[in-house]
Amino acid sequence: MSMGHIPHVVMYLSLKLDSASPQEEEEILYQYPVSEASGQLKGVRGIFLTLCDMLENVTGGPILSSSLLLGKQLVHVGYWKESSNLLVIGLPAERVPLLYLRSVVGGVVRTLKVMYGSLDNAFCKVDHAPRLDHFFCLFFQQLIQPSRLRDGSSAPTPDVSGTLFVDGLPAVRWLTLPPEIKMEVDTVLSDFESSDFGEMSEDFFGLRRLYVILGSCLFYKSYLIANHLPKEDLLDVSLYCQYYCLLASEPRVGQLVIWREVFPQQRANSSSTVPGYSQPQGRHFLLIVGLRHFMQCVLLEAGGCASPALGSAGPDCVYVDQVKAALLQLEVLEAGIEERLNAPPAPCLSCADWFLPAATARDRLDSLASSSPVFSKLAVAVKGSSSGSRGRSLFGEKARRSSPQRSLSDSGSEGQMDAGSGSLSSMAPGHSPHSTPDSGRKLGGRRDSLGSGGSDGSGGLFKIPRMKHPNPFYLGTLKKTLTERETEEMYNTMKLSSGAENTLFHYVLMETVQGIFIAPTHREVAQLSGSIHPQLIRNFHRCCLSIRAAFQQSLPASGRQAVDRPRGGGWGLGPVKEHGVLFQCKPENWTDQRKPAPTMTYWVIGRMLLEPAPQEFYVCFHDSVAEVPVEMAFRLSFGLAL
Repeated sequence: MSMGHIPHVVMYLSLKLDSASPQEEEEILYQYPVSEASGQLKGVRGIFLTLCDMLENVTGGPILSSSLLLGKQLVHVGYWKESSNLLVIGLPAERVPLLYLRSVVGGVVRTLKVMYGSLDNAFCKVDHAPRLDHFFCLFFQQLIQPSRLRDGSSAPTPDVSGTLFVDGLPAVRWLTLPPEIKMEVDTVLSDFESSDFGEMSEDFFGLRRLYVILGSCLFYKSYLIANHLPKEDLLDVSLYCQYYCLLASEPRVGQLVIWREVFPQQRANSSSTVPGYSQPQGRHFLLIVGLRHFMQCVLLEAGGCASPALGSAGPDCVYVDQVKAALLQLEVLEAGIEERLNAPPAPCLSCADWFLPAATARDRLDSLASSSPVFSKLAVAVKGSSSGSRGRSLFGEKARRSSPQRSLSDSGSEGQMDAGSGSLSSMAPGHSPHSTPDSGRKLGGRRDSLGSGGSDGSGGLFKIPRMKHPNPFYLGTLKKTLTERETEEMYNTMKLSSGAENTLFHYVLMETVQGIFIAPTHREVAQLSGSIHPQLIRNFHRCCLSIRAAFQQSLPASGRQAVDRPRGGGWGLGPVKEHGVLFQCKPENWTDQRKPAPTMTYWVIGRMLLEPAPQEFYVCFHDSVAEVPVEMAFRLSFGLAL
């Protein structure tokens, strides 16, 4: 199905017009696509120019976004002003929420600056138009019809909130590996980055090398598994790969080689220099080599220590061959990486349908047993012991309890959510049997607290059994001959929440300093399905968009760094911001007219810490959980090898 009827457009407009000899459409420096729907947006471009000029004169700040009705469709328009030109991006509101629009525009601007140096250089040269058309064709398809890029189907994806939230994070999805595999991967990359190649012609002839390797990163099936680049360079590379659809879980080609000149933003925007050091005035190039599931991205520099690059510099075949050789060395580790991807979720995840009152303990155990062999052994152990122990059940109703700590900490609710978040609480009314006594009063409310408060589960952080491998994600050496007690202990160790049953549904942890985030893998999410679990995941991502937007508004001034803040005792662990939404949901297709649809209550909570290291943590869990999210975040990130 064509996208021509969907209103979307990108235009680069000039704010300086020649009033002496005006020409038709002279202010349009670039436009894509050329269709009937985009033509309607092009026809009202005068409004965009007027808003940009008027709001800047009135408020003193640049315009960020606006919304307009085009026929019966709502269109969000994002703006970015550079010098005397204006970038305008219009997208349908049903596909891109207003909260995400600013992130979209910022990502496009940064990617174009990485590729061309500046927006003026990108849009004002005629020979760049075909490349820009290709770039924005992929850009609009990812936002409007992502299914066409994924499997060739024209059927629209029902919900893209998960992709929007994850792609909008200033971080790359990280896959934790067993320590020995991680060490092997880092060793291979370090050997390559040392440039100690025996067949280098520069060494043979005594010449300066063509390029200096600044660093590299390695992807496996769209997951980042190793990184030797600074954070800002990593984000530049990942944005380029994301917009050109290179981060795919399944390989589309057997081999891939990409070479282009890039303009890293950290070096382009570096105003403060260290005394005695200055950035070399060289050119930078990006080399991407893919081999089956592996893809290595290398950042090279010409000039400085290396020979200056003149004209249109191309890649040296020696560098390409060395990257391929490194990827071939890594193929022996593919079995271990696949074992990590096929391992049970760590931390363990639960399906929301297991917490419905209609579900029995045996149904939950059967669902759990079908997910992995380890959980199957655990289910057999619990079923065998449940007959002999009275009232004991892994997922029994008696094990559930309301959380008095959470009820106490939520008593200071700020009120109703704003328009961006309050619309998410469109669940069925009523009280869940396992919700807190005042959950109905606070349904849809937001928590906004400073600090974590008390919790009886905090002492358990230091009582986790010591494993052979400290990485909590390591499951590669689990033996199939575990005893029942060992299996149950292993299950309790892999849980992120305390209590008799696992109440964690989904999580996202972003380490801002490293530029990475951790979330359940695609396979782990696909294993959990049911009548309300997909609905819960959609609500989680939509709510996280609103929560993160609130976090961004509460950030201090950009010039005030963490190192400049006072370090007295009054700061404690540093500024902490938390927002949460309480939901009630029920099965969408409930056919039993004799009984009301069962409901379940769960939390979506986000927490942002600025000190000692910036970190954002988003979690979705059942209302009966005892911990506060900061304790879950500590368990998740403790011992994480980056």
